[in-house]
Amino acid sequence: PACSRGGSVRARARSRRGRPLRSPPPPPRANPPPPPVRGLPSPAPGVNAAAVESLRRFGGPAPARKPAGGLFGLFGGAAAPAAKGPVQVDTSLPRHLEAQGAEVHQLGARVRELFAGGQFGDALGVAERRLDLCRRTYGSEHAMYATCLNDVATFEQVFARYDRAEALFEEASKIQKKLLGQGHPHTIATLQNLAALYTAKGDAPKAEAMQLLVQALQLSSSGGGDGP
Repeated sequence: PACSRGGSVRARARSRRGRPLRSPPPPPRANPPPPPVRGLPSPAPGVNAAAVESLRRFGGPAPARKPAGGLFGLFGGAAAPAAKGPVQVDTSLPRHLEAQGAEVHQLGARVRELFAGGQFGDALGVAERRLDLCRRTYGSEHAMYATCLNDVATFEQVFARYDRAEALFEEASKIQKKLLGQGHPHTIATLQNLAALYTAKGDAPKAEAMQLLVQALQLSSSGGGDGP
């Protein structure tokens, strides 16, 4: 009958009206932030953000490997192109010091491991130990000692202890100029470290002057000029 059909229609309408409304769909998720450059973590409290940013720009730590003619400081990725026939670093040791030399290498690998994990304080402690062991193994007039000075100076920079960082970088630079020459890639890389330090300090004139020196040395080393 028509009345029966009308009643069932009205009943279905009341049933639909009584249903709870569906929740609206969730808004689209925002794009995730880009990952940190080269896997470096964000600066921890107490760490100088500008110095860490300098590390990011300069490429982070060089790969850990045995000391045999490359700059193994934390800015190793920014080293200048190899000069023609650069002085080779002699890392050979007497037999009774070989175990200490191996430990210097192992501590260097540990420094980079801690650096990559953002454990800058621990990395500085290991770098200090490595510097002392390197001095007792190779002496304080050796290119490997200059490399260890670079590592310690880098972390001093991260913690905004700029005076000590600058003194250590300068000591490393003097050793390298004396032993390797002004245009050697190791020497140039240390000057790049100093340029990054001046940038972190906010000393734009010194940073610019150092970068100009670095560029002139790179040009000279590549055979494109007579140097400064």
